[in-house]
Amino acid sequence: MLYNNKIISFNSKEDKKDRFRLFNYIHTCNYYNLEKNWDFRLGSNKKDGVFTPWYVTGICDGEGSFQITIQDIKGKGYTGYKPFLEFKVTQKEDSSGMLYELKRYFKCGRISIDNRKTQTMKFVVTSNNDLVDKIIPHFDVYPLKTSKFLNYLNFKSAVLFMKDKQHYNLNGIEWLKEIKSKMNKARSFKDKFNFCWSKDIILTSEWIQGFIDGEGSFQSEISISKSNNLKVLINFSLQIKQNNHDVAVLNAIKEFFDSGYLKSKYNIRSLDESENCIRNTTALWIRNTEIICKFFDKYPLYTIKKLDYLDWKRLINLKSQNAHLNNKGLDLMKDIKNNMNANRFKNSS
Repeated sequence: MLYNNKIISFNSKEDKKDRFRLFNYIHTCNYYNLEKNWDFRLGSNKKDGVFTPWYVTGICDGEGSFQITIQDIKGKGYTGYKPFLEFKVTQKEDSSGMLYELKRYFKCGRISIDNRKTQTMKFVVTSNNDLVDKIIPHFDVYPLKTSKFLNYLNFKSAVLFMKDKQHYNLNGIEWLKEIKSKMNKARSFKDKFNFCWSKDIILTSEWIQGFIDGEGSFQSEISISKSNNLKVLINFSLQIKQNNHDVAVLNAIKEFFDSGYLKSKYNIRSLDESENCIRNTTALWIRNTEIICKFFDKYPLYTIKKLDYLDWKRLINLKSQNAHLNNKGLDLMKDIKNNMNANRFKNSS
């Protein structure tokens, strides 16, 4: 994992306990130090923050969620129920520094452990005043592009409803339950699909920067062709996956870059084919490395994915130097590839 400008390795099963202790230490005792130094990988430490508004919306389109929870408090209070509203963004611990930047951007919320088992952290806002004054104004001006926007609209109505204290009676609680019953996984595929195709999806560079920081992955394929004189075959691509109901967003990204292809075996504009496809996710593959490198050199990534991009770019440069044509160079490229993405910290998990 990354800490204090260093990559800390945990190389044995016995080190799991040490990793867990460090994980808790960083995000409790050493809160302020991490908040101050999170962006060492970027070589910057800007007091005013580094996130642009559209980047924030992009990362939230990928990693954010809007939740309504109604707790049964066994007859206590006005109604016997206590509603909670929560906006959160999650990240694996190795990218948790960007959550502090979100906190800096919104000037509210807190950072806490989301799931110890999966070692994820969250930036979360639960204060109704902060939701009204800071979260809603942002997403009203910089709206979400995926079907998550529908959850936001429901969430916003609940926030304003509770601001007016209308949840202090049973009718209000029932109204909140009704809103909750239509959100997130409870929302129909049809509603999500139709929403995404119902409008022109206009994307900005900063939104794409944030969305890919959450949803993208840099892939390298290295293989030996047995049918072509053992020729080394190498391909590079940026991959972005989404549920089929949001395939229109992938199509918009494809049009933005004027490059790539959707790896789908169905008519992406057909509701029936999209919903009943064997696979419920679709991938956009962009293989034009020149376009991708030019983009991310100008609009840098802020999560651990930045390291994957730098390794990916290094592999591209090695190939351009014909490093793959000798065993030493090919072994180096394979080693870099095998330590990217999910494998980056596999020895410490």
